[in-house]
Amino acid sequence: MAGKQSTPDQAAQAVILREAGWTVSAIAQRMGISVSTTQRLLKKHNAVVGAGTQALIEKAREELLTAAFSLDAVQQTAASLVVEELALNQQIRTKLANALEILDPADPIAFRSLAAASTALKLTQDVTRRSLPLEKLNQALDFEELPELKIHIMTERDVAEMRAQQRLEEAERDGNLEGVEDELETMRWLDSRRIAQLQQQDDDDVVCEGFDSILPG
Repeated sequence: MAGKQSTPDQAAQAVILREAGWTVSAIAQRMGISVSTTQRLLKKHNAVVGAGTQALIEKAREELLTAAFSLDAVQQTAASLVVEELALNQQIRTKLANALEILDPADPIAFRSLAAASTALKLTQDVTRRSLPLEKLNQALDFEELPELKIHIMTERDVAEMRAQQRLEEAERDGNLEGVEDELETMRWLDSRRIAQLQQQDDDDVVCEGFDSILPG
């Protein structure tokens, strides 16, 4: 059965896109035709001359810029490469599928063909992962947990202990032995007060628990 005949419009469009800077693979993907058909069209129609054609070329170039260059400079190049790589990737996988359908298992080179196909498939998978880094996208979508900010409200005892510690350090720097001893005594007294208050709280809890246990039900 004869192959599908390309139309003059397709030929003109392929040439225009090519002269506007599109790659062969990207043209084939855009127009929905094979790479071989695209190459044949471009080879048959080497150039299109005329002011009207030039305007079409400029329009196609603008379309390319709008599609791939609407991002910043780095993403412009990446977008163009991704389009071409994915187009080539799809064509390779299609060719592999067609080749496997007609592969004869009794052929001595069948296993070699399968190995080559496996290698090619692995390469296409690597290209897809590189072109579409989905794991990085998922990482970017994950909410980064912020560190917890804890605020401690200082009591009068906390302030007194902090100031006593500051006076102690100052006395040590100045070599004031009497001042060191005074601040140590102050810190011991504050510490004893804290321990006494904690013990008082424990005693109050015990009394409350005992009181609750004898309440009538």
